[in-house]
Amino acid sequence: MIHPFGYRFCLFVTALWAIASVGRAESVTGLLLPLQEVKVGTPVEGLVKEVMVDEGDTVTVGQPLVRLVDDLEKMDVERAEKILEKAKFDHEAAQKLLKQDIGTKEEALRKSIEYDLAKIQRDASVVRLQQKTLQSPIQGVVVHRGKEPGESVQLHEVLLQIVHIQKVEAQFYLEPEQIGSLKTGVQQKLHVPSITGSPEVIGRIVFLDPRLDAESGLYRVKLELDNPDLKLKPGMRVEADFAKP
Repeated sequence: MIHPFGYRFCLFVTALWAIASVGRAESVTGLLLPLQEVKVGTPVEGLVKEVMVDEGDTVTVGQPLVRLVDDLEKMDVERAEKILEKAKFDHEAAQKLLKQDIGTKEEALRKSIEYDLAKIQRDASVVRLQQKTLQSPIQGVVVHRGKEPGESVQLHEVLLQIVHIQKVEAQFYLEPEQIGSLKTGVQQKLHVPSITGSPEVIGRIVFLDPRLDAESGLYRVKLELDNPDLKLKPGMRVEADFAKP
């Protein structure tokens, strides 16, 4: 027979275990990823004239990266500018003659159309010239340089690879019980074991995958982290505690 005191003690221990089990957190390991990863290609074919960045360089949005040989395109722009200049002069002269009742509406209209076409041709030549210089679409770090001056490039060929790491993403795979209480926009504490002292960092939940992975039975979750000092490197392991109901 169980002593009444022993019975009450067992109930007390069981109750404590039940309370501790509610909302208990489990540490989950995730992976840091770059916020953006861009492969910079070329919209035209040509020869590389100059590569203005090296691997490891930090670049800004719109910064020139690679210039292809563009001598013909520059001459086309100069030619288009001269044609536009003449078309503008003829257009303005035709308008003056029309106001003085010397010219005809037909001639004024023809010169106006020629002027508009010259502007279009000039703008098109400028675009063709601009296509010979590749610019960075994002702020980030160059992690791959695929071409050198003198080498040829094909249409849409990748020349550089850039990653944005001023912010990084932490990706986790969680059990269905852990995903239920999570919401986008909520902050979460994380630890980075590979950094000395395993510092605590704060991430913000930005994506909860609504799809369950059939093979693992887990849900994918992404958190965004600020990385102003660039200490957080893509590929690092990161840990976080996610509660179970």
